[in-house]
Amino acid sequence: MPYGVVLLPNRRVHHRLAALAAAIGGCRSISLLGPAAPAHLSVVHFAGDATQVAQVHTWMARRPQQTMPVNIVGLLFAAVAAGDYYVPHGGVYFGLEIVRRPDLDQLHYEALGSVQQAGATPLGAVGADFRPHLTLGVTHAQPALPDLGDVPVGQLELTLAFGELGPYGTFPSLAARLAP
Repeated sequence: MPYGVVLLPNRRVHHRLAALAAAIGGCRSISLLGPAAPAHLSVVHFAGDATQVAQVHTWMARRPQQTMPVNIVGLLFAAVAAGDYYVPHGGVYFGLEIVRRPDLDQLHYEALGSVQQAGATPLGAVGADFRPHLTLGVTHAQPALPDLGDVPVGQLELTLAFGELGPYGTFPSLAARLAP
């Protein structure tokens, strides 16, 4: 079963990002932020058994720093080829790109180390390929360009969380933390 260590925004920011995702993805969406797909920055995704998952969860819970500021630098649109782990049928990804800073890199490498130490299998882009981002959604076709004034830039404060990985790289099990 796949899981993830992620950073979550507060409810207000989640709702703002979900509204932006809906404006961009509209009816062409395959997956959008919303009630079952909370906004998150993935630190590491992994597959493991119950013992491995418990070890990673324990590491995360013991980490003294549970929040982290991150900097949004812009909005990215990218084609996703069919056969992708997260979007098997392919589509167009859109999301907010995050500056890869030393403190975020350190968190990623600590989480990756805990996954490897537990004997679990990392999934997706890890190590030198780690690309911090907040996925807003994936569409079947060309998404709409939003009013760029609605695209947040600058610093966000995010909180460490742990959950089961759902469809299209979402974390439905964490949705209750962001409910209205």
